[in-house]
Amino acid sequence: MLLTIDNALMMGNYLSKCGTVVVIITILVLLIGCAQTRYAQTRAIKELQKLVLDDSEYEHCDLKEICCIESFDYESNHEEIVNIIFNSGNLYLIDQLVENFPDDYRNYIIRGDAYLKNAMMQQMVGVFMKSSAEASVNKAKKSYMQALELNNRDIYVLGILSFLYGEEKEFDKAKELLNRGIEIAPNNPLLYLALGEMHDIKKEYSVAIEYYDRILEFTEDEVEKDFEHMNQYYHKLIEYFPHSLVKAKEEARKFLKKDYKIIKGETT
Repeated sequence: MLLTIDNALMMGNYLSKCGTVVVIITILVLLIGCAQTRYAQTRAIKELQKLVLDDSEYEHCDLKEICCIESFDYESNHEEIVNIIFNSGNLYLIDQLVENFPDDYRNYIIRGDAYLKNAMMQQMVGVFMKSSAEASVNKAKKSYMQALELNNRDIYVLGILSFLYGEEKEFDKAKELLNRGIEIAPNNPLLYLALGEMHDIKKEYSVAIEYYDRILEFTEDEVEKDFEHMNQYYHKLIEYFPHSLVKAKEEARKFLKKDYKIIKGETT
């Protein structure tokens, strides 16, 4: 039997309405599912925080924290996970994070930061902690090197390792790492600042001035992308390090003023 035009239009309207209802129901289901997922993730994060707080001593835990991490979306919640564990100061737990997720270069960086922070705290205690602090620094360096093996283009690791080598007066190694960083991120002012400071320490003031002057030439648009590469972890470890181009320029001007005075004193 053939459909009349009116019947066809009625059926079309009906199907259109049904289709709209189906779309609305699908969207509602997706929204409810997302809300439930977010709730589950939030609850899992809170459970992890509770587990970490319960382990107040630096004793070997039974890995219940790791089991908790494995129970929810690790990748989506990675930043929250590492912040909780890093802030706990539990080095054993940080080691376990690396061992259980060995292919994630970020975890090696966090472990390096944790051991370096521990070394800084030990150095503040006094000379009796010197050997222990050195051991922590060596563990930090090893962890950063492992991160570079997995990702040899990480600007932060190149920068922090150059800082450590500079502290040990191994300037050639420090310079090599910083130059590698500049090849990857040529508009990163922090790398030029580090090179300037290194030449300052070596009393090569004219060279240092060239690097500081380079920082003053940058604009916000030029450094926006490359600057982020080195800021991603510094909020956890080195609070005094410049976090913006404005602050980097302030540091550069401060060093320039000092170096020009030194050069002027040497030539008069």
